[in-house]
Amino acid sequence: MSEQEKQAVDESRRQLLKIGAGTIAGVGVVAGAGTWIKQKVEGVEQDGYPVEISPELKPKDQRDVLLTFACSPALAAKHPERNLSFSLDSEGPIKPGEKAFNFQQHCQNFLTAPERADNTKVGYTQLDYALEEACWEGMNRMAPMQAFGFPNQGMFGWDQSDVVDHKYPFEDSVEMISAIKTAAKTFGAVRVGICRPDKRWNYDPLYDAIQEKTLSWEEDFPFEPKSVIVMLTDMDYEAMACAPMIPASATAAMGYSHNTLQAGAMAKFLRRLGYPAVGSGNDLGNSVAYAISAGLGEGARNGQIIAPGLGPRVRISKVYTNLELDDAAYDKPRDFGILSFCENCKRCAESCPGKAISMDDKPSMGSTLPGHDDPDYNWQGQPGIRKFHNDAKKCFKFWSDNGGDCGACISSCPWNKPDFWHHRLIDGSNTFTGGAVHSMMKQADILFGYGNVNDEKAVKKFWRSGFSGDFT
Repeated sequence: MSEQEKQAVDESRRQLLKIGAGTIAGVGVVAGAGTWIKQKVEGVEQDGYPVEISPELKPKDQRDVLLTFACSPALAAKHPERNLSFSLDSEGPIKPGEKAFNFQQHCQNFLTAPERADNTKVGYTQLDYALEEACWEGMNRMAPMQAFGFPNQGMFGWDQSDVVDHKYPFEDSVEMISAIKTAAKTFGAVRVGICRPDKRWNYDPLYDAIQEKTLSWEEDFPFEPKSVIVMLTDMDYEAMACAPMIPASATAAMGYSHNTLQAGAMAKFLRRLGYPAVGSGNDLGNSVAYAISAGLGEGARNGQIIAPGLGPRVRISKVYTNLELDDAAYDKPRDFGILSFCENCKRCAESCPGKAISMDDKPSMGSTLPGHDDPDYNWQGQPGIRKFHNDAKKCFKFWSDNGGDCGACISSCPWNKPDFWHHRLIDGSNTFTGGAVHSMMKQADILFGYGNVNDEKAVKKFWRSGFSGDFT
């Protein structure tokens, strides 16, 4: 090691000592300084949605949701400018004999993946792809295509013929909440919250890309929702550490299979108690916005939910039901200090192979990315919410180039950690420390070797993670 490298390591260690001292001091404050800090660690309840929303914000038309558009030949024929605009932005002028990037064709590539038996690249072998396809099998059997936003599928069907006539006589909202959250735990959810439906977060109109028709809440949905139950399921840490290689896609697929079972089971549970209910994954509405509304976490720079103790390594499902709680009984959004941490981190954006995540210092009411003032390009966006506005189309393009989805923004996030006590301690301190400490936490994360992407060692470690024996 050169003298310069030794100095760099020594400086890193000195920074870590400062970080450790600050964290320990913060924990001491948490232990002894009372209610305010305790509330910050647990999340401070908010009276309304925790970020600014424009009064002009309109519900998202599902025909303008990327995955819905990518699955629909009819929408592609109606809006050829969308494929062309994105192709010109991402690939430049189209050369003679070449075709423009086509969302529908690349979507089909995901659905008809070859065996790839001849691929020997680490993380992209037949072994990796076989695992991914196996992990999708549960969702594909229970609610086909819900990951792409198709409504009224399988266990997420809208048929309410099994709702029993007799409503279970709950004593009050407390008993209702206890029953719902106990059932969610039994179904395998790691977190659950309950909020009122919000028309701003529901897709309206809905769109069925199989029948190529629009659907309305008033005329087609089977009942008027009074509550939305939101559940989180976690994904495997070792598999996600392989991102953007295929084992990360596999644990995401398993997350979809788990939350399909959980939301489908919850809807069935409620119907058998006498309450109409429909399970939902990526269909019906914005899952991240609903998870925030139900107090399960905060929106992050990468556009996903970060749940304390779990980070962004979660999948979200929803259940719409006409069961209604007392106003005071609903979960409220919470401020965990996560968004302010994201302002000072940017690691997900730096790690994004598709360059799809905003590098802005502060969240904004609309996208600031180049070209996003062109409606032919930015049809996927939803301006009017103060957040980091990203480019889902560039994310999708990387998926198609990668041969699977990605997850690099999840793997690289400093909130994505194994469930060890010292990681939870740091999570707690992050909720009330400031920008300078957040920046140092990010550097400590890098120094300790967390959050690497495209790490072939992670794939080898993953494929040994289920074996505790000794070959010798």
